[in-house]
Amino acid sequence: MVREALAGDPGFEKLVRAYERMVFRVSFRFLNDETDALDVTQEVFLRVHRSLAQFRGESSLSTWIYAITANLSRNALRSRKNRGKVQVLAPKETGEGREGFWDKVADPKGERVTRSAESGDLNLAIQAALEALPPDYREAVVLRDMEDLDYQEIAEALKTEVGTVKSRIARGRAMLREKLREWL
Repeated sequence: MVREALAGDPGFEKLVRAYERMVFRVSFRFLNDETDALDVTQEVFLRVHRSLAQFRGESSLSTWIYAITANLSRNALRSRKNRGKVQVLAPKETGEGREGFWDKVADPKGERVTRSAESGDLNLAIQAALEALPPDYREAVVLRDMEDLDYQEIAEALKTEVGTVKSRIARGRAMLREKLREWL
């Protein structure tokens, strides 16, 4: 795939198609923001395009791309701390002839919606718990438990030792269990 990508646009497009979902998924799990994850995804492939000729093959292509994604996601987290975000809250919907938000979404069948809402709430709780983890722990947990990389691949992607990866995963999981104990 690397040779094809270096040969020209059709090969590079094939590489992008093969890895774009993975890159977006990983960056979204780090950042918990779709716009930031899309920005990181775009930057990852710009970096891959610029640096592909220097790829030495010491690790797998996917591990190399994971490493770029993790680094750029870390950079995005740091830059996020430096910019203010404005949260826009939905106005209250009250007054004559206007239903409230909960009245609009209420389902008389209830149970199906309740299960769906609980599932959505759990996903939100998991994302919030992940976001609250220290970045080193979050990276290791996401790459192991959500992206199913083995310890060696994670160590290569994060440029650290396997023992450090195992420790970060264990500590990160313990922190997640604590943050999610009401769901467990």
